[in-house]
Amino acid sequence: MTALTGHLDWSRRSQLLVVLCGCLSLSLFAFSQRFNWWSMYPATAGPAASDDQIDAALQTAATNALGTAEGAIIVLDPKTGRIRAVVNQWMAFGQTFAPGSTIKPFTALAAMQSGLIDEHSRRLCHQHYVNGDFETVCSHPVDLPAFDTKEALAYSCNYYFGKLGERLDENAFRSTLTSFGFGRMTGANVNEDAPGKVGAAKWSSRAALGEGPYSQVTAAQLIAAYAGLANGGHVFTPRIHEAQNFQTRVAANVPINPEQRAVILAGMRDAVRFGTAGKSGLSSLSLHVFGKTGTSTPFRGFRTQGWFVGLASDSDGDSPAADTFALAVLVFLKRSHGSDAAAVSRPIFEEFARTREGVTGRVGDGKTRGSLSLSSRLPISPSATSPVSPVRVHLVHENVTVELPFEDYVLQVVATEGSTEAEPEALKALAIAVRTYALKNRARHEKEGFNFCTTTHCQRFQVAAGSVPTANRIVDAVRSTSGEVLIDDQGRVAEAYFGASCGGATANVGTLWGGDSPAYLRGVPDDYCAAMPHSHWTDVIPRAQLLAALRSDPRTDVGARLDDVSISRRDKTDRAELITLTGEKRMVVRGWDFKLIVGRTLGWQRLKSSRFSVQRKGSDFVFHGSGFGHGLGLCQEGAHVMAQRGVDYRRILAKYFPGTTITEDQGSVAERMAAPRPAPQPESEQWQADVLLDRPRNQPAAFVHSAAARLNLSSEHFRLGFSAFNDRRDIAAVLSTLENSRAELLRRAATTHAVNTLTIINVNINDTTGDFVGRTGQPWWAAAATRGNQIELQPLEVLKRRGSLQTALRHELAHVFIDEISRGRAPHWLAEGFALYVAGEGSHLSRYANGDKLTTAELEGKLLQARTAEEMRTAYAAAYREVTRIVRLEGEAGVWRRIAGY
Repeated sequence: MTALTGHLDWSRRSQLLVVLCGCLSLSLFAFSQRFNWWSMYPATAGPAASDDQIDAALQTAATNALGTAEGAIIVLDPKTGRIRAVVNQWMAFGQTFAPGSTIKPFTALAAMQSGLIDEHSRRLCHQHYVNGDFETVCSHPVDLPAFDTKEALAYSCNYYFGKLGERLDENAFRSTLTSFGFGRMTGANVNEDAPGKVGAAKWSSRAALGEGPYSQVTAAQLIAAYAGLANGGHVFTPRIHEAQNFQTRVAANVPINPEQRAVILAGMRDAVRFGTAGKSGLSSLSLHVFGKTGTSTPFRGFRTQGWFVGLASDSDGDSPAADTFALAVLVFLKRSHGSDAAAVSRPIFEEFARTREGVTGRVGDGKTRGSLSLSSRLPISPSATSPVSPVRVHLVHENVTVELPFEDYVLQVVATEGSTEAEPEALKALAIAVRTYALKNRARHEKEGFNFCTTTHCQRFQVAAGSVPTANRIVDAVRSTSGEVLIDDQGRVAEAYFGASCGGATANVGTLWGGDSPAYLRGVPDDYCAAMPHSHWTDVIPRAQLLAALRSDPRTDVGARLDDVSISRRDKTDRAELITLTGEKRMVVRGWDFKLIVGRTLGWQRLKSSRFSVQRKGSDFVFHGSGFGHGLGLCQEGAHVMAQRGVDYRRILAKYFPGTTITEDQGSVAERMAAPRPAPQPESEQWQADVLLDRPRNQPAAFVHSAAARLNLSSEHFRLGFSAFNDRRDIAAVLSTLENSRAELLRRAATTHAVNTLTIINVNINDTTGDFVGRTGQPWWAAAATRGNQIELQPLEVLKRRGSLQTALRHELAHVFIDEISRGRAPHWLAEGFALYVAGEGSHLSRYANGDKLTTAELEGKLLQARTAEEMRTAYAAAYREVTRIVRLEGEAGVWRRIAGY
């Protein structure tokens, strides 16, 4: 079965099915009667409802949508200001709250009006924004290209708007807010009408994010302001009134540049399509919904509150005319997030569309948008009876998730990646590589509810018109190899990468991306692609352009000037493994990362691979290279030439994946697909990270100083790993602290004999924060991490600067003892709280303590679910408080005995 979810009107859905099936009749476009995909039954149209009937339906829908949650909902006509439904009127008009990210469209408007940005202004997100004592993180996917204004709104990028707030003049921001009615009573015909606040505290960049006491708004103010943005600048007085004899009252007419309005609306449209409100399902409705989420923290509070403001237009397009907006819905939820508020709004918009058009019939739960069997409509399907279970593919551009048979997925990827390939044996080799990759990486997006996306993050899967895989050569290649996959010498499914051109030698995955390299991915020479289009290329990049690209990423930001770019180490496949950048600072970066950073800013056609040389000529840098893409595994250009010369697909794959074999047992493939997942690692085998207790002023840059050799220094109980950049006196001091701390812990833990089995403890001092994050997978704000007898430390300069080197060493060593004594079974709250206690870190925690009294179960949950440094510090403080309470009752020896009892 094929399930489609997300927003596609009937025409686009039909196009999509034609593309996926290859043979659906174009007569599908001739359907004259609308079909509700959220129902399993066709809709029938009745007489249109009156405004009062629609109001009643909206009131019921809003009341049911909010349910027992604490919050408020307002439904408003954006063309008149008439309130069509309201739930919890007192909270909607009479209470004020921090607006969170719902203020960002007005921040963007103020910045555009001030000339600070335009629709093309881009900034690369660094994920964490810190300014003074204010710290926040971004929740959007990592490794996205630099955002323009529209994209920053769609993803609600805190880093983008935080940096914008640093440049924005307070008067410009305040003027924009007050012009839309913030800071004064709405004039609504209700008893509760709070004025809110603008400029109630000292200006800082956090105000541009809607956080802190600077701005406090009511729900009524917010929805009236958003209606003004949509309708071209008319800010109406929101009033509760029946439709008949309603008189519109204009509170203000705000001049809005149409181009600036278009940028904001486009960002709000994309927020619903794929951004912060993407999971709400609003983009699947027949209405065209524009929206903005917001999550804020109450002043002097800590539980988040969620906002969503949505606007529905009858017109398609990213910037519809003002008179096409038919409905505005605001949802405010306490103890929630903006995405939750967006989901609550959906049944209200659904009810509006249904009742306004007089549609009757069964309405489903909105979770599944119907299903069709593709196999029955796809006579070219290579394997309708494949033993491998279906896969779910998220079509990123269309924001649709499709479920289809495994072999149909393979077919579409091969049709996308091999659309220009004419050699049957090369296509067969590609089909097996695609199938093997899919089998190996089936769980790549499991947490998001699907298996694969359609970008190069997984495998390209295009559904644009014209890519229908009807070519017999592609169908035959997939069908004839159905079920065949590559396995390694131990019978495991192989890592099967493929790329356009290796340029003369395939890449070694270990030196390209880091980590271990299976024998079949260490690179092989390839003379076959030497005469192909990408065997040689030259890129000339002006120094100013290259400098701008390098400054967009902390790993390559050398400062205000760029003097030289040189390759400091190549791997055996002749790729640039390490590149040295010289400017105001000297930095070393992986060759592949350098290629990505430049390509992300200047375009992916620049620096087609990391197999290049570089030299400076005047004010330009000249790159001579070969290959296109990462170069791992199957080289498509080389495979093409081999097939032309009569080599079959088995020998092609044997060349590019030496040591692997092809299995033809489809049952074996299905068994691997259905095999149970490995059990979670025992606690002692997972990294346990410990947060820096002091707030760093800025996120550390994840750069590499140089490719200095790693050194070791050992004592009776410890083995230290470090680089030549570290001062030997510092290393000796670290070793001395560890030995002294070990002796002290042995004395303090004398009530148990379990520590006698302690082995040599390995301590690795990372050169950079980026290295630490890469080795442990922990966030940049973690001070250190421990797993078993391995301790990973942030750079010494980071720990020394924060004054936490000594305590971090004692803390991590305490973890080793606690894990050894409890056999890795001690709960997090006890392990963390006691480590803080014995490390003497209590004085650092007082500022993070709050008055909440938590059970140990609640405390355990907070430690495991903390997503930010602030949340972790607060959880630490609570754990420390609980452990000190036990110490007062039972003594320190009692805690050691508790730990030994697990």
